[in-house]
Amino acid sequence: MYEDYFVPFPVIETERLVLRMVKRSDAEQLFDLCSLKETSQFSLWSPHKTLRDTKDFIAYQHSLYKKKQCYFFVVEDKLSKEVIGTCSYVSMEMDDKVCEIGYSIIKPLWNCGFGTETALALTEFAFKRIGVQRVFARVLPQNIASAKVLEKIGFLNEGRLKKGYYYNEKVSDVDIFGITDTMFKEVELNGIKKNCKLSG
Repeated sequence: MYEDYFVPFPVIETERLVLRMVKRSDAEQLFDLCSLKETSQFSLWSPHKTLRDTKDFIAYQHSLYKKKQCYFFVVEDKLSKEVIGTCSYVSMEMDDKVCEIGYSIIKPLWNCGFGTETALALTEFAFKRIGVQRVFARVLPQNIASAKVLEKIGFLNEGRLKKGYYYNEKVSDVDIFGITDTMFKEVELNGIKKNCKLSG
């Protein structure tokens, strides 16, 4: 199943962005993103302390690809050609046709619609190319911006899991946002979706 959708690794294009596999040459730009506390504060990873951390992370993603387990993309701005974010399928349950998405955009570009464009691209690719029946995301209650992004593209808040998050000895409730393939079609019909050009 992995080979059908991720070999070769896909390139997902939107109006302003390219979602693609991370390259070794991305190390410095990716470090600028991943070293910021603001980028990781709502995620299950810690800020990179050195450029070596980032290079090791890139090597790790390449090793996962060889094992047919890589679902991580960098987000590139088409205009500047710079890496401005990351996104991934956090989990991919092929048997159940369900996947989880995650995304982050560098702080200076918050509130520019890039998060929405990224989340929408991942969601559309999951439904139209992979053929899943449900996409969901876990969002910490204090991450209001991410909740708004998901609601904007048709996700519904399905409820809160008490103590559903634990990382670095931090415990938190977590909200579950989800959308089904049927719901996504309705979103498209209502004209909410921006055009996303898929390639690769």
